[in-house]
Amino acid sequence: MKKIFIISLAVVGLLTACDPAKQETDIPGNSMTAEQIANGLVLTQYSDDSYSTEQADGNYFKFSTSPSRQIEIYTLSDDGKKSSLGAGVQGTFKLAPHRGASPTQTLHVRALNYDGTYTEFTRDVTVYVPTELSPEMKLLVGEAGSKIWKWDTDFRADGGAWGNLGYTGSTGEEFANTGAGIWWGGSPDILNTPDQLKNAPGGQPQGDASSKAYMVFNEDGSIQTYDSLGNVIRSGKFAVTGYDGSRHPSLNGAQAEWSLGTFTTDAGTIMWPFKINGGGEEPTSFELMQLDANHLKLIYATAETGSWKEATWWAFKSNSDADASISNYSTKDWTWDVDWRADGGAWGNMGYAPGDGDSFVNSGNGIWWACAPADLTGQTQHIKGGVAQGDEDPKAYFTVDYKAGTITSFNGQGQQIRSGAYTISNWNMGKRTNASIDGSQANWSLGTLNTNAILFPWMINGGGTQVNLGLEIMQLDGNHMKLIYPHNSKGNSGSWGEATWWAFKKK
Repeated sequence: MKKIFIISLAVVGLLTACDPAKQETDIPGNSMTAEQIANGLVLTQYSDDSYSTEQADGNYFKFSTSPSRQIEIYTLSDDGKKSSLGAGVQGTFKLAPHRGASPTQTLHVRALNYDGTYTEFTRDVTVYVPTELSPEMKLLVGEAGSKIWKWDTDFRADGGAWGNLGYTGSTGEEFANTGAGIWWGGSPDILNTPDQLKNAPGGQPQGDASSKAYMVFNEDGSIQTYDSLGNVIRSGKFAVTGYDGSRHPSLNGAQAEWSLGTFTTDAGTIMWPFKINGGGEEPTSFELMQLDANHLKLIYATAETGSWKEATWWAFKSNSDADASISNYSTKDWTWDVDWRADGGAWGNMGYAPGDGDSFVNSGNGIWWACAPADLTGQTQHIKGGVAQGDEDPKAYFTVDYKAGTITSFNGQGQQIRSGAYTISNWNMGKRTNASIDGSQANWSLGTLNTNAILFPWMINGGGTQVNLGLEIMQLDGNHMKLIYPHNSKGNSGSWGEATWWAFKKK
């Protein structure tokens, strides 16, 4: 995950707005050469964010200047886009390139002189870069190398995530998208009933018959399965073979475009790892029916299983990988979510932190007023300059570009409106671990999106204030994104104080 911190323009502005006589009293002369400043910049690398163990190729840095001098440290992408890492006379930052990048990274340093000018230079550093993950492993474990998978209770209206189906009764794509061919699906919470416990060894409860159970897939090919209380109930290894992104024939040859490959595990590793009506049998080889950033679907059958004969299926989902959800590790388009509310509203105001984060996502708890995209043309008083810019269209959209680290917004005709960098911070595997800024709600947001380039990026009743840092991520999965911007981001916005919200969906 990207954890590059962007310095707000307001902070940089402070550097230039200070009285030079007060700011740089300990620096002799009006300016220093780049060589002198470079010689006075001390960089120390560490193995982790505790900054306690030095490591020659560590990804965590401490910096200091001598004599004391205000600097900004940043990197430049291949296409010249700037990403700030840190600023000040001393501080810390993390530099962790994506897998496959060069371990030699160039830091750009800009130093503020006494007379208000800048001196710039570069410093090459060597950092640890892991090897590139295969496409299928990147989807399964994420760039972070660890990813949470849960029961996909959203797949079917009945919440079913495990059950039986008529084997090869549809194409693989039809099964993955609509559940075609399924005879029966059981929700996780009913797997502990007597009828379903007959599928478990000895008819005994296993701990994963709960919508709160989950698995963690890791880069080393291990899986840990947890019960609803977070206790490990089983573990093992997994592997994927035959994956190239295309569909392959079924085991019985009845469907030419069926599975994406083969998913193998140690016996009894995944959640509810039992063949239906198999008396406790634990398959180890599954057909991989769907694999993307947010979905994993499996089928167990043998080559002897004829068409429309009984097979077992599983449906899992993951919302723990923010980069995968927002961009698919490539590019992804988002548009207004006019389906969330009956009135088609996708932007408006609300009373901040009226309940926990789930209550806002599930019911819109706290919303005072909602505006449909087509009606935003009547809300130009919130826009800087007071002129509509093209966001005011249900067909407007923005593109998230993972490799470039940018968000670009377009009007309904595909013409660019704005573009800017983005980062995600404070993310913890899709868990609501961030409290509201007023402290009234402990389980509030999933993380923070820092950007000024989304659709209609204006604070309501803000007189043209364009949001940038601090958009609270209330929902982010493969299909939905909901954001809140508290109007006082300094930490003292009272509960029910005015905030702005946005609702987007995958285009």
